[in-house]
Amino acid sequence: MKKTVTKKTDLQFKQAFSGLKGVDIMAHTYPIEPMLVFTEYHMNMPVFGPHPHAGISVMTYMLPDSQQGFINRDSLGDFSYIEPGGLHVSQAGSGMFHDEFPKETGIDTHGFQIWINHKETDRWVVPKAIHANADEIPEVETDDYKVRIVHGEFDEKYSIYKLVTDISILHIFLRPNKSIWLKAEEMAFVYGLKGLCTIDTTEAQNQTLVNFGKDGNEIEIKAGADGFECMFCTAKPLNEPIVYGGPFVMTTDDQMRKTQQRLANGAMGELKPYKS
Repeated sequence: MKKTVTKKTDLQFKQAFSGLKGVDIMAHTYPIEPMLVFTEYHMNMPVFGPHPHAGISVMTYMLPDSQQGFINRDSLGDFSYIEPGGLHVSQAGSGMFHDEFPKETGIDTHGFQIWINHKETDRWVVPKAIHANADEIPEVETDDYKVRIVHGEFDEKYSIYKLVTDISILHIFLRPNKSIWLKAEEMAFVYGLKGLCTIDTTEAQNQTLVNFGKDGNEIEIKAGADGFECMFCTAKPLNEPIVYGGPFVMTTDDQMRKTQQRLANGAMGELKPYKS
């Protein structure tokens, strides 16, 4: 049964800080939970510096068209290069510091920052770093499309790692005038990157967000004459209370107080500013 489009939103990049512009999609505005933040960004200089996270997993997916990648550092000792087409996940759990920034200042990076919610029993899982180079992300290619499996499964191929929250994130390249059918859970959305498409009677283009209703289990995307590139995400919502505290996300106020105390006590480790 096909899912029904419930909302189409044409978005645009906004300057967030010097050196960073983004398209921010948040769970308190759009029905994307268990994703909490889904941001397409362009960044050409260090912006944030070392900062903590807890209660969630934070993914950086560097798009293949990015001019360069990110350096990622964390309080667990990880030092990685997120190359174009690669990804890195900070499974923050009980708390960790990380820092990400373009390898070379002044050269554009293009990708996604994605916050993925944890259910209450996974809020304080052991922190860890998960990394995949571009050639480690499975791809399915036919005459009609290419699909990169950022996380989850497609056509009996699976991502090489598994997050604590079950979610499917696919990067899709549809060839001109071709279509693709996708399996969909209760929460599903399509976010356009390049070209034009039609989903039922809804047209979408770059920076268009298409949300779907809860019912149904499949979606068809039809590309226009120039093809269509998009991100497709789907999952079952956790449907648990969410307490936000800046970079921390918890289920109860008491958990948030304990998390803030852990930060104050140094239990999340330490990450000093980067010196090249």
